[in-house]
Amino acid sequence: MHRVFGFAWLLLCGHSFKGWSQTDVVIRWVDEQGQPACQSEGAGHTLHVSTWMDGVTQQAVQGADLVVDETGISAWNGAGSGVYTLEALPWAWTLVVDDAEPRQGDTLTLVWPSRRPLKLRGNPATVLYPDGHPGARLAQFTRELEQAQDTLDLDQLVGLGLVGGGLAQTQSAQLSLRSALDSAASWQVKCIEGFVMHSLWGDLARSQVLEWRMGLGASALDTAFSVWDGAFDPRSWAQKVASPGWCSAWELEHESWWKSLEERRAPWRSWAATGQVDSLCQAMSWTQDEAHLAMWLGQSQSWSRWAEAWWDVRWRDHCEVAEIRRLSDQTHSHLSSAQSWGDMRWMLPNGDLEPAWAGEGSWGLWLITRHGSSAGDRELALLRNWMVNEAGPDVAWGVLSVDGDEQGLYATLKKRANVREQVRWVGRDPGWWDRLDVLGVPQVVVVRPDGQIQTHQAPLPSGGLFSAMRRWQKLEGSRRR
Repeated sequence: MHRVFGFAWLLLCGHSFKGWSQTDVVIRWVDEQGQPACQSEGAGHTLHVSTWMDGVTQQAVQGADLVVDETGISAWNGAGSGVYTLEALPWAWTLVVDDAEPRQGDTLTLVWPSRRPLKLRGNPATVLYPDGHPGARLAQFTRELEQAQDTLDLDQLVGLGLVGGGLAQTQSAQLSLRSALDSAASWQVKCIEGFVMHSLWGDLARSQVLEWRMGLGASALDTAFSVWDGAFDPRSWAQKVASPGWCSAWELEHESWWKSLEERRAPWRSWAATGQVDSLCQAMSWTQDEAHLAMWLGQSQSWSRWAEAWWDVRWRDHCEVAEIRRLSDQTHSHLSSAQSWGDMRWMLPNGDLEPAWAGEGSWGLWLITRHGSSAGDRELALLRNWMVNEAGPDVAWGVLSVDGDEQGLYATLKKRANVREQVRWVGRDPGWWDRLDVLGVPQVVVVRPDGQIQTHQAPLPSGGLFSAMRRWQKLEGSRRR
C-alpha cells in the first residue's frame, strides 16, 4: 500500500509565510451549514497543529495551537514548507504548505462534519479552497483519473487475468489498456506540467499519475514524465524525504527492486539482515542514501523483517537518510517516554496544575476513560475494588479524563468514591493523546516506581491487569535485590 493516498490534500502556497503580513493565511472553520464551527457541540475554539516528521512514516508531532474566534476565523502565522495535520478531536484535516509558488491572501475553509465519527481520533474531514488555488487543480486532476479508471475497470480485470475470459476477450482488453495508456500520455503530461516541478504539490500529482499508469499495466520505466525525470532535482534529501508524494513515487519506481537480484541469485536478504551496504549499493547502483530509503520503505513490505534487521545494524550510519530516520525515530520514542511526560503538567479538577509525576515512588495505574463509556465505568469499578482490597500500599491509581468539555469532566468527577481518588483532565489535547498513546477508551497506562512507563496499553482490569501487575512487581523486586 502506497503512502500518499486516502488524505484530503491541500496546498498552501507562499514564501514559507515568513515576512508576510499577519493575515496572509486565514483559516475559516465552519460547520456544513457555513456557521462557525465553535458553535457546534464539542468543537471548542482551538485547532492543534502537528508537523509531519517525514513522508515515509507520515507521523506527526504537535507543535502549535491556533485559536479560532467567535466568527470561526483564525490567522496562521509562520508556517513553513511541509505537511501538517490540524486537529480538533475527533476530526483531522491534512494540509500541505509549499513555498514553490508565490501566492498570498487565500482563505482556507475547514469543515466540521455533522456525521458521526468512526473513532476517537484521526477521522478525516473536508478542506475547501477557492477557485484557482492549486488544490483545485489537484482535485480536478484526481477526478479525471478516477473517471478514466472507472471506464477501464473490466478491461483491467480481464487483461490482468483476474476475471476469466476467452483468448479474444483477453487480447481485446489488453489492447484497450494499451490504447488508454498511449492516448492519455499527452493530457497527463499537460496536467502534470501545470504543477511546479520538484515541489510538494508536483510530487503529489506525479505520484498519482504514476500509480494510475502502473495500475493499468505500465512498468515503472514506461511513464509520461520524460521532461520531469530528466531534470535535475536541486532539493536535499531532507526536503525529498519530507515530501509524501516524492516518497510514494520513489517507492513505485523501485517497486519489487529485489526481483532482479533474485533472478541473479544474489543473496539480498542476507545483505539486508547483516547490513552489507556496499554489496547492496554495488548490485543496485545505489548510493548509501538510496539503500537506506529502500530499507526504510521496506518496513511496510512482506520482507519487513530483513528491513528491520538492516536498521538494527546500520542505525549509526551518517548518510542523510539514516540521520533523518534516526531523528524521526528518536522524536517519536521521546514522545511517549517518561521524560516527555515529566515535561508536562496534569490538570487538577479545580483548574490547578501539578507535575505529571505526582506520587512518584510507587507503581501508578492510570485508567483513561470518559463520561458515557459503559465499558469505562465497568473497568473503573473493578480497578477501584482491587485497589481497596488487594493492591497494597505500593500502588497508586487515578483516572485520566478525555472528556471534551468541563461538563463531561464534572460527570466523571462525580463517579469518584471519595475525594482522595485522583482525576486528571487530559481533555482533547492531541499532545497528551500522543504522550499517552491513546488508542481507545477505556485504556490503562502503567508507570513503574522509577517513573518509567511500563506500558501504554496494559490489559484492562477485566482482562488480566492484576495478574500482569503481580508479575511486574516481582520482576521489579528481583532487579532491586
